[in-house]
Amino acid sequence: MEISLNFKLQNSDFLAYHLYASSKSKNQNRQRLMVRILVPAFYFLLYLTLFLRYGIRVIDLWLVLFAISWLAFYPLYSKWKYKRHFLKTVEENYQNRINQPISIRLEEDQIFIKDFTSESTIETSAIKELIETKDHFFIKLKTEISLIIPKEAIENHTEFKDRLALFGAQYIDELNWKWD
Repeated sequence: MEISLNFKLQNSDFLAYHLYASSKSKNQNRQRLMVRILVPAFYFLLYLTLFLRYGIRVIDLWLVLFAISWLAFYPLYSKWKYKRHFLKTVEENYQNRINQPISIRLEEDQIFIKDFTSESTIETSAIKELIETKDHFFIKLKTEISLIIPKEAIENHTEFKDRLALFGAQYIDELNWKWD
């Protein structure tokens, strides 16, 4: 039995994928954590140095206030900054792919993909994971490339997931995922 999908990707689809991939990146999460900790640590150390040398001064307390504010508000700032960065990336790098027709056909042993520039065939053995979020399916290949499929393009989600399970894709339930 063949499953055929026809859809167009929007900025929001590419953005959702980039935000998801970023949230799962160990390097990016480590970097965000380091910035969240190192900046206030620097200001606390600066405050301690000034306190030990000159005693308490009102201006030095601003360093502590800034450090505490950074700890509290950096997650919100970081969330906004990364989203803005990825939105610019999508607008610059995917502008020619936005709103262009894509056709995907899942057959017994291959996936055929056709977009406005090319046609591709993917062997089903190349599929690594099927990631399901609230609005998308991401088919991750062993080469770490992913296919973005909006859920609205799929009539029967259960049949789609079952077919990819037959291909050997590991199912990852991320229905509760949100960009943090």
